[in-house]
Amino acid sequence: MKNEGVKYLVSLVALLLASVSLATACSYATYTPIVPPPKPQVTPHVTQPPIVTENQSAAETPPANPPTAEEQWYPVTNFSGTLNQTTQAFHIYGTEWHLTWTIDAPDLETAVLKLAIYPKEEPYALWQTVSNTGGSTGTANYFVSNPNQRDLFIKVTAQNLHQWTISVEDNGTAATSYPVQIYSIHFKGTVFLPDPKATCCTHERVEPDEYVVIKNLSTCFQDMTGWTLKNISQLSPTFKFPPFIISPGEIIRIYTDELHPETGGFSFNYGYGNIWNNDSPNIGVLYDAHGNEVSRKSYTLPMKLNEPAK
Repeated sequence: MKNEGVKYLVSLVALLLASVSLATACSYATYTPIVPPPKPQVTPHVTQPPIVTENQSAAETPPANPPTAEEQWYPVTNFSGTLNQTTQAFHIYGTEWHLTWTIDAPDLETAVLKLAIYPKEEPYALWQTVSNTGGSTGTANYFVSNPNQRDLFIKVTAQNLHQWTISVEDNGTAATSYPVQIYSIHFKGTVFLPDPKATCCTHERVEPDEYVVIKNLSTCFQDMTGWTLKNISQLSPTFKFPPFIISPGEIIRIYTDELHPETGGFSFNYGYGNIWNNDSPNIGVLYDAHGNEVSRKSYTLPMKLNEPAK
């Protein structure tokens, strides 16, 4: 019985020692998270400005809102006076024009300034009117809707004022400043009588070989697509250029009713012929694709004996 008690005591001590060892072992087996090594420091990439040499200018940053091109106006003429007056005729080159008037009056409410605008070729046909409305200045804007009405004059009615002034401007340059010009007009052509023996010439052809010479006086190529040429001394016809570029120094011809490929191959295709009058000088006008007058040209007739010059 004593031996069994000793055995029991020894077993109990062994169990206690095993429990302590197991507890100590578990205390060292607790989970320790793996900490990753620190990431290397990366220096952010900085874009360096380009190196500018003495012969190279630094690139400029474009503005957020680049300025838009403004309409440019060119002075045409000025008029001034104190009483009623009819001005001299003036010519409009561009597609748009405006006039600005000012008055000097003791009483703006009673002052009267009325402007009546007439075409030079139709002095009886009133085109536009403008008048002051109690102010000392004003502006009126107009578009050139009819290319035949580019020469105008103004009838001024003025009452109860000391002085009035009118300034006229348009958005086109003078025709003589453009490099592409009407160089000459060959106005006197040949009359071809009917030829019964020929199947192609059974009717009279009146001056189909008339032509207008156009020359590029500049050193640049000029796109003439959509440009027009006409004799403003009569209503028709009008020649419109097909897609075409005139070279620097190049000369082309526009015939009345013939085709000559060696000079451009352009023709009004005016079957009636005789566009350019042989009895009184006509005026040829060249317009660009926007209707702006580019060039105008007339011609002189040979003076006949015992006949005064025209």
